[in-house]
Amino acid sequence: PDILYITRTTLDRKLIAGWVAASGVLFTSLFYLSAAGLGLGAVGQNPYFQLFIGVFGSMYLLWIAKSIWNETLHMDNKRDKDGRRLHIFLKGMAVHLSNPKAIIFFSVILAPFLSKGNLPLQILVLTIGHTTTFFGVAYLVSRFDNFFTPHRAMIVNRVSAVLFTFFALELIRNSWLALQKIL
Repeated sequence: PDILYITRTTLDRKLIAGWVAASGVLFTSLFYLSAAGLGLGAVGQNPYFQLFIGVFGSMYLLWIAKSIWNETLHMDNKRDKDGRRLHIFLKGMAVHLSNPKAIIFFSVILAPFLSKGNLPLQILVLTIGHTTTFFGVAYLVSRFDNFFTPHRAMIVNRVSAVLFTFFALELIRNSWLALQKIL
């Protein structure tokens, strides 16, 4: 969902807005990295936490899918100057906070490895990797924006909505598994 959000924002509001969206996602990644570095990754394995994230994250992702299904990407230079950068940043944070892949990656997969070796160096390398990826996507999309006609942008919206729905369904499945562990 993160990359799709950055892509859509860049297409709709140009490069600076894409970088603002990437900053929101990156800020949340730094939060996840810090939490994992502090040993809070075990929280992600708690079934009550998984149930909570699954229920609310899936509702949020379904809301995003519904919102973008029929949304029109404006793809004009005026949209970047509308003063809504804080909203774009916060939405980037929310998308990444509700991203099941990010939650699983940081709390289950990454956390055990952060305790081994040089923690500051590991966090630095992961931060550079995330920064390059998120800002790079916005830059590349902005370079190829002539390729994205309104019709192609509508296709991006529809594909994004379907993918957000699949992510939401995966979270619902994870919630169900967490509920079974609790019961």
